[in-house]
Amino acid sequence: MSNFFTRVSHARIIEELTRLRTELPELSRAKNVAAAEGDLSENAEYHATQEKLNMLQRRIYELEEQLRSPRFIEDLAISCTRVSIGTKVRCLDLKTREEIVYTILGPADAAPEQNIISFQSPLGQGLINKEPDDEVAITIPAGKRYLRILDIQRFNH
Repeated sequence: MSNFFTRVSHARIIEELTRLRTELPELSRAKNVAAAEGDLSENAEYHATQEKLNMLQRRIYELEEQLRSPRFIEDLAISCTRVSIGTKVRCLDLKTREEIVYTILGPADAAPEQNIISFQSPLGQGLINKEPDDEVAITIPAGKRYLRILDIQRFNH
């Protein structure tokens, strides 16, 4: 399965992965030092260090999984006749009568506070494959959104 990234988010994830990998040996040494202090059943420093090490290893694994089979959104053929990953969608909120623009990208690029949403989010999934003038009712955690698709364009960074 492909993972969709912009080149910016891909570089950011590689940078984070590199940083975490450099922290791993230091944390392993700290765990060994704490283990050398005696009885592990009552050694709070050892258990705290072990937990940090487990969290770090989980995060490294998550990032490595995300980076498998990357596809760059900038390279996708996007027609803009339907909402798809890599599009900017201008919508009319049918309740508030306000226009809102959503950019549909991958999870690594999502920034909901800037209306950049993942194609995997409930809102993203509700918009995917819709065309201009389509009206949709999308259930999101905050309730239902009623939108009309006004325009679809290719996203630009």
